[in-house]
Amino acid sequence: MNKIINFLKKNWLVILIYVIVIFGCTVKLPYYIDAPGGLINVGDRIDVDNKYESKGSINLAYVSEYSVNVPMLIASYFIDDWTLNKIQTKEEVEFYEEDLVRNKLLMQESYNNAIILAFQKANKEIEICNTEVYIAYLLEEADTDLEVGDKIVKIDNITIDSKQTLIAYLSTLNVGDTVIIDVVNNNQSIKRYAKIMEYGGSKIIGFVPVEINEFKSNPSINIQTDASEYGPSGGLMVSLAVYNAITEKDITGGLTIVGTGTIDLDGNVGAIGGIEYKIKGAEKKHADIFFVPVGENYEEAKKIVKENNYKIKLVPVKTFDEALNYLLENVA
Repeated sequence: MNKIINFLKKNWLVILIYVIVIFGCTVKLPYYIDAPGGLINVGDRIDVDNKYESKGSINLAYVSEYSVNVPMLIASYFIDDWTLNKIQTKEEVEFYEEDLVRNKLLMQESYNNAIILAFQKANKEIEICNTEVYIAYLLEEADTDLEVGDKIVKIDNITIDSKQTLIAYLSTLNVGDTVIIDVVNNNQSIKRYAKIMEYGGSKIIGFVPVEINEFKSNPSINIQTDASEYGPSGGLMVSLAVYNAITEKDITGGLTIVGTGTIDLDGNVGAIGGIEYKIKGAEKKHADIFFVPVGENYEEAKKIVKENNYKIKLVPVKTFDEALNYLLENVA
């Protein structure tokens, strides 16, 4: 015992520093950091029969997000490309958790839309065989016990197989009516309620739906995803990569092609968040071309490229066809 006490007396400072370092590196603080990410070669993740190979690559750009310990908190004040965000309240924590569920749904919707669109543009066989409607957002003023991530099965025993079916049924009801909703969440069947409200001139029940189309295709196709990935912003690049994998002509021209933007079944490209981090990440990986949605995303991207004297070529697009035609006319 005396040896232990003597050892502690002689080395107490070292032990204290060691404990502080361990504590600082293991305890997570109520912050997260946004930072430039990297590239994901979508072609490498596509599993399809008779896949055509390409000399270049079609890539997703992503934002890196880190949980924060004490050393990272200190470093964030010195690294210009890092943005420190604080999670302050229980409500913000709950919203953050909801946001993860929401963005997983949005990613699945976007990826499925991208595959269907690419097959249609390539004149390959694909058929939508089932559509599921999920809750992506809940309005604060909604009178309901619905939750983000609920899959809507029925409303008042009316089967909901699309957003159109949902909207059509709600239009027959009156503001203030209460509906009973059958949902599935975490493989559990649950009955919930909601009151009809008026919002923007339409009758709604206080949520924004996501429509996920399931399909059968020839050739069959699968895209691998990582559990840490979420959000709809990869839609455009997934559609281009799938198109490139199932058509003979290589549209990459041997270049590293990157971009971002949501996609819908009509081929429209939508705005995204985090464009600053995506541009910086793509430049660090020496990308040649960056597709960016027109509007605010493009204006912000131009500013970043100019301020940092980047060499990357920005190409603003509104639709899948614009992006594809650019590659066919200027790259392939």
